[in-house]
Amino acid sequence: MAVGGGFYRFCRMVSKINRLIRWAVTLLMVAALCFAFYEVGEASGRKEAKIQIIEKEVEVIKYVEKKRAEIQAKPNAGRDALLELMRAGRL
Repeated sequence: MAVGGGFYRFCRMVSKINRLIRWAVTLLMVAALCFAFYEVGEASGRKEAKIQIIEKEVEVIKYVEKKRAEIQAKPNAGRDALLELMRAGRL
């Protein structure tokens, strides 16, 4: 039997364990990167959706103010006429 045969087998086993650990760390890093890219995409999508909602709200507010100004600018817009328009949903 050769001297140091057990040590050689031990070194080969450590080498295999090191390769396994490297693969595990690499897979963990890839999974972390995928998760990070997913989260960044979700965050930018939410921000885009918020911007669109705010733009729609601003458009609605401008439209309502414009219609209100048109109705109030009409001559002889009395209280009863304004209440009637309000109940009809046009004011």
